[in-house]
Amino acid sequence: MIRIAHRFRADRYSGMTRSTRFAMIAGIAVFLTLVSSVSFAAWTATSTKSATASTGAVALSTATTAGASTITALGPYTYTATNQTVTKPITVRNTGSVDASVTSIVISRSGTLGGAQVTVKFWVGTSSACAASTPVVSTTLSGGTVSLSTLNLSVAATGSAILCASTTFTGSMTTQAGRTTDVSFALNSSAGTNWNTTDSLALSGRSFTQSIFITTAPNAPTNLQCTNGSDEDRVTIAWSTPSGFTTPNGGYNIYYNGSLLGNVTTTSAGLTGSNVSGTITVRAVASDGTESADSSSVTLEPRSYDRRGQGSGIACG
Repeated sequence: MIRIAHRFRADRYSGMTRSTRFAMIAGIAVFLTLVSSVSFAAWTATSTKSATASTGAVALSTATTAGASTITALGPYTYTATNQTVTKPITVRNTGSVDASVTSIVISRSGTLGGAQVTVKFWVGTSSACAASTPVVSTTLSGGTVSLSTLNLSVAATGSAILCASTTFTGSMTTQAGRTTDVSFALNSSAGTNWNTTDSLALSGRSFTQSIFITTAPNAPTNLQCTNGSDEDRVTIAWSTPSGFTTPNGGYNIYYNGSLLGNVTTTSAGLTGSNVSGTITVRAVASDGTESADSSSVTLEPRSYDRRGQGSGIACG
C-alpha cells in the first residue's frame, strides 16, 4: 500500500511538472516576442538620416541678360583729336546666389599705342547714360590690377549694376598717328572673405581695340569765288568743300599774299579792307593741323581811286 501511494504521488507530481514547464515555455515565447517588437520600434525611432547643407555661390558676368558683351562697346574706336573721350556703361551681373562687391579690375594691353597715352576712369552709374558721378577711380590703359573698392559697387544675388568707364586719348595726334592698342578688362568681385570670382565671359567678350587716326593732307578747296559787298570796304569769298574732307576736321585757313588771315569752319568768309591789292587763297586743314595745297586764287583791288590815284575800299579783281 505504501509503495502504491508513493508512486501515485510521484506520478502526480511528475504531471504537474510537465504542465508547469509548458506554461513557462509558453510564457517565455510570448515575452521574447514582445521584447523583439519593442526593440524594433525603438531602433526605428532613434535612427538618424544625413542631410546635405546647400552652399552659396557668387558668379560675375559683364554681359546683358540677353548675353551681349558690354566691355566691347569701348571699341573699336578711332580717336581723331587729342582729349577726345569715349564713355560707355558696363553691365555687371551677379549670376550667383550670394550678394557680392566689385573689388578690382585687371587691365591687359598690347599694341603699338602705349597705354599711358589713354586715360581710363571708372565710376558707378545710375543709368546707361553714365552721367558724371563721384567717387571716380582714374588710371591708364598701361595695364595691371586696379582697385575699385572705393566705388562701393555692390551687386545683389541674381541682380545687376552699372559700372561706367571712359577712355580719353591724351597724346599727340601727330606722334601717335596710326598706332593701335588691344585692351582687355577682367572684373573681380568677392563675398565675405572666402568667395571670390572673376568675369566669366570669354576674352573676346572683354576686349576692345582703340587707334589713332592716320592724318593725310586733305585735298585743296575748289571753285573759289569772290563777290563784292554792298559796302565798298567789304567782299565775300566762298569755295566748295574738297572731296574726302569730312568732319571732324580743322576747318579752312585763309591766306592773303601768302600770310595767314585766319581760320573759319564754314565754306565762306567776309573780308574787309581799304586800298587792298593782292591775292587770296584757301587751304583745307586736317584735324591735326595738316594743310592742303592752296586753292586757286582770287584777286583783290581797291574799289575806287581819288584824283591823286589813291585807292580806297576793296573789290574783287
